[in-house]
Amino acid sequence: MARPVPRASYCPHCNAPFTRQAAQTHYVCGYCGLSFDVDGSLPTAPGRPPAARNQTALMVVGGGAVVMLLGTMAAILALSAGPTETPAPRPRPPPPAVVTPPPPPVVPVPAPKPVRERLEWTERDAPAFVDVNGDGTEDIVGHVRRHDETGMREYVAAFDGRTLQKLWESLPSEGPDASRHTKVIAQNGRLVMSEQRTVNLLELETGKRLGRVPLSDSPRRLCIPPGDTTSVWVEVVDHQHLLFDTRTATAKPAPRAPKGCPTPPLSPETCNMSRPPEHPTSCERSSYPPSDIRGFSTKYLFRSNGYTLSLGTRWPGTQVPLVGLYAPGNRKPLWHDTVSDKDPLLLRDSAPEVGELTKDAVYIVYALEQGGLQLIRRDLRTGTIAWDVAIPHSQSLPALAAIWVRGTRVYVPHWNRLHIFDATTGDLLGAIGGG
Repeated sequence: MARPVPRASYCPHCNAPFTRQAAQTHYVCGYCGLSFDVDGSLPTAPGRPPAARNQTALMVVGGGAVVMLLGTMAAILALSAGPTETPAPRPRPPPPAVVTPPPPPVVPVPAPKPVRERLEWTERDAPAFVDVNGDGTEDIVGHVRRHDETGMREYVAAFDGRTLQKLWESLPSEGPDASRHTKVIAQNGRLVMSEQRTVNLLELETGKRLGRVPLSDSPRRLCIPPGDTTSVWVEVVDHQHLLFDTRTATAKPAPRAPKGCPTPPLSPETCNMSRPPEHPTSCERSSYPPSDIRGFSTKYLFRSNGYTLSLGTRWPGTQVPLVGLYAPGNRKPLWHDTVSDKDPLLLRDSAPEVGELTKDAVYIVYALEQGGLQLIRRDLRTGTIAWDVAIPHSQSLPALAAIWVRGTRVYVPHWNRLHIFDATTGDLLGAIGGG
C-alpha cells in the first residue's frame, strides 16, 4: 500500500520538525533518518496527536527517573564504601648513581736538585783540626776555592768532622795572588787567617772576622811558637815578621823566628818542596839509612818519635819499591820488605815519596804501573799489612806531598780533594772538594 504523503513540516515517523524548501518534495529526517516525500505548498504546523505527545513525554520522564536512580545508588555505594584510599604510588626506580671519575693521580713534582757547589780543596799547608761546633768531634778547617758567576774565589771554610758538610766559609780572600797566600791556623779557641797583605782573626764557630792587621809583604808561613798558647808567629817574605796576639787582634814585630817556625831553606836534602814544614813527621832526601840493607837503595827517610822509615828501591836489578823500618837507637832494621804484597811487576819502578809514622802503624803512598796511587797501612813493629786501598781519582793526576793521620782517620789531600779514610779498616769515609 502506498505510503501517505505528509503535507506538514514534521517528520511523519518521529514528529521531528524540519524546514520545507520551495520546489523540494523529497526529505530525510535529521533525527530518525526516515526518507519521505511531500507535495504542495508549505503547510502550517498542525498540532501533534495526543498519543504521540504523551508517549514522548513518558519516555523523557522515564529516562530522567532512571538517571536519578542510578545517581542515587552510586552515591549510596560511595558513602558505604568509606573514603577512597589513594593507591600507593608506584615506586620510582632510583636515579642512576652519578659516578664521579676519580681525580687524576697527583704526580709529585720532584724537588729541584740542589746545585752542587763547585768547591775545591786547595790547602797546601796543614789543615786546622779543631772542634768547631762543640760536638766533641774534630772538624776540619782549610783553604778552599769556590767557582761562582764571578769566577774563582779563595776562602777559608770549616767542615763538620762527622758529615763532612760545610759549616761556614769566611769572606773571600783578598789580593791578586790569594791562592798562594791564604793560610789558616787554630790558636786559643780562634782562627788566624792570612791574605796577601793582611792577617785576620776569625771567630772559630762562625768564621766571622774579629780583627785584622796589615802586613808589609806577603805572608809565607803561620806558626805557633813552642809553649805559646795565645800568639801566632807570622813569617813575612820581606822578613818584617810579626807576633800576632789572638786575644786582642794586634801584632808586634818579631824578627827572630821561634824555634821550629822558620821555613827551612831548600837543599839537596829537601824531601819535597810542596811538603808542609809544620808536618809532625820530618822528611829527608837521603841515601844513608841508619844501616845498609843488602839490595836496598834508600831515597827518602821519614822520622817520628825516634823511628825511621826508609823508602827506596831494589838495587841492583829491576827496580822494585821497598820499605824498611828502624827502631829508636837500633841500627838493625825491625823489618824490610817490598812496599806491597802485589805482584812486583804491577808496581811502578820508583821509590815511594810519601810516608807517615804513628805510635802503632806505618802509612805509605805508592804508585802502580797502571792504576794510580795506593795507600797501605803496615804494623809499626812487624810490618804486617793491615790494608791496601786505592786513592780515588789518582790515575792521571800528580802525586801528593803529605798525608795526615789524626786518631782514627787518615786525611789524604790530593789535587782538588781531601780524601778521608778510616785508619782501622781503610774504608773511604768521604771527601771534601772535587768540584
